[in-house]
Amino acid sequence: MKTIGGKTCSAIKRDRTRCSAATIPGSEFCFFHDPEKAEDRRQAQSQGGRNNRMKTLPESAPNVRVGNSGDAIALISQTINQVRKGQIDPRIANSVGFLANILLKAVERDKLETRIAQLEALLEVQVPTINLIVRETHQ
Repeated sequence: MKTIGGKTCSAIKRDRTRCSAATIPGSEFCFFHDPEKAEDRRQAQSQGGRNNRMKTLPESAPNVRVGNSGDAIALISQTINQVRKGQIDPRIANSVGFLANILLKAVERDKLETRIAQLEALLEVQVPTINLIVRETHQ
């Protein structure tokens, strides 16, 4: 690996090869091997862990109810804005979108089943009436 100024780290890695990273100014080691940078490395690792946490909504965020497509549109719009503002992780937004889609299909199916049940109930009432009318006209 080429380095600026041609200096490479003097550290020997676990596999017994020499580290090929560039040295930091004023040292014979790279950032990862310089003993004087141990505390800086720990802080950087700790900060990296905090920055990689998945952003979620607080526990106090209100629950949402999706009962129709308008509710789903509002939820997805809100979720898009939360991702754009960095309030939630895009992976969570993907899950919300996926689950909203499933929920919408279930809502639509429920509406369809309700309509079918209502139509069947109407038919049960109308068929005997039609049979009576047909019998009366043939007599």
